[in-house]
Amino acid sequence: MRLLLAGPFVAAILAGVITSAQQPRPGVTLGELTWQEAEAILTPSAVVVIPLGAAALEHGPHMRLDNDERLARHLAQRVKAAADVVVAPPLAYHFYPAFLEYPGSTSLSQNTARDITVEIVRTLAKYGPRRFYVLNTGVTPMFPLKDAAEVLADDGILLGYTDVRYRLNGARVMREQARTTTSPHADEVQTSMMLFVDPTAVEMRKAVREYGSGSGSLTRQKDTPGTTSLSGVVGDPTIATRQKGEVFVQSLLSGALEDIEAIRSAALPVSRTRVAAPPPPPAPVRPPLRQGEPQLPNGCLPSDERSIRLVGDRFSYLWRQMDAVEIGKLFTDTGDMRHPDGTIERGRDTIRQNRTELFSKREYRGSNHPVTLSDMRCLPGGTAIADGRWEIRLEDEAATGAPARNLGPGKRHSGYCTLVMVKAGDAWMIQAWRYTVNPADGTQPPTTLKQRGFIGRGGGN
Repeated sequence: MRLLLAGPFVAAILAGVITSAQQPRPGVTLGELTWQEAEAILTPSAVVVIPLGAAALEHGPHMRLDNDERLARHLAQRVKAAADVVVAPPLAYHFYPAFLEYPGSTSLSQNTARDITVEIVRTLAKYGPRRFYVLNTGVTPMFPLKDAAEVLADDGILLGYTDVRYRLNGARVMREQARTTTSPHADEVQTSMMLFVDPTAVEMRKAVREYGSGSGSLTRQKDTPGTTSLSGVVGDPTIATRQKGEVFVQSLLSGALEDIEAIRSAALPVSRTRVAAPPPPPAPVRPPLRQGEPQLPNGCLPSDERSIRLVGDRFSYLWRQMDAVEIGKLFTDTGDMRHPDGTIERGRDTIRQNRTELFSKREYRGSNHPVTLSDMRCLPGGTAIADGRWEIRLEDEAATGAPARNLGPGKRHSGYCTLVMVKAGDAWMIQAWRYTVNPADGTQPPTTLKQRGFIGRGGGN
């Protein structure tokens, strides 16, 4: 549950917090207490603040990898001085999938970032607190933070977090850099804030202006999918100033204090028994391989054919769950996916990371991706080829533009796919994935064979 509040009531609260003649009661830092002292302050009325800032994330050639962590610690100290809160240790790793081509940058999967946030809050909630606020300094962490807030609401726990874009857009300062086609990064705004927070962590002589081209995750490779930025910058940090940074930081601070006071007085969500997501349908029990199990005409044993077919069913189920980690595990370490435009995703980790980014896009929320494998051929040495059909259904969001490589506008896309599979123990894994995309107007491609080809009969004519 994200809290974005505005209006006279909140303004009055903020004025009371910041400008009251009576000094505000300062907060405490949890890590500086003993457990007996922690027991006394972790009460149901406490508001626990969790700073969140990446400790290892690229910010161009002019700023350090721990830029966001420095900002989060600065904001946490000022929040503690201005509000009666308990400041927990900061989260230094979270969801930053768009920057992983730049050495040193780190990211958790969206589900892992959600679960870490939930587990930290649940642990602290056992001692009494029911109100929590993540002092967030990034954009992409808001996806798992929203998910975490929804999970915790079922436990009767209120979790709010900073909407960085909303707060910075409200800052009363003139921005000089041009608009960017993708989210700005290491730009005028972020550089200005660090010039205010810690000017020793910025080398302005190394700052470069680069607006990038394309859309999506940042990449250092030209003519590839994503936003191309050789420097890791999207925007113009060369026009950053300390004065601008002070205004931007104050906007984040004021917004955080507004949110915290709103959380302090807000009603807690009603706790209810959480119903676990239904497990995937169990695979049919595989009968033990008997000596002389009959081989089918396609060269497969019946048990292998069933296992291969289930790979498509498993992929479809995991896509509905938006589980990029488990989708990656369907591929071998060196498995790849080649797209009709000639680009290729090489390796399980790349496929997982790209699905993680895809699932963060609005148009893919609630989408389905059925894959039906209907024709198999098993080859010697534990290799098989599986042919079938695929479809993407963007049912829950209005799709605008081209939502993914090779796909046109619209809510449904389909085509044929061929998977090369290898056997690992009793399981079958994807070594290579190839597919076609039906024309956007729905017409079928021409058939070049006069008759269907059959293995062992010379193929088609």
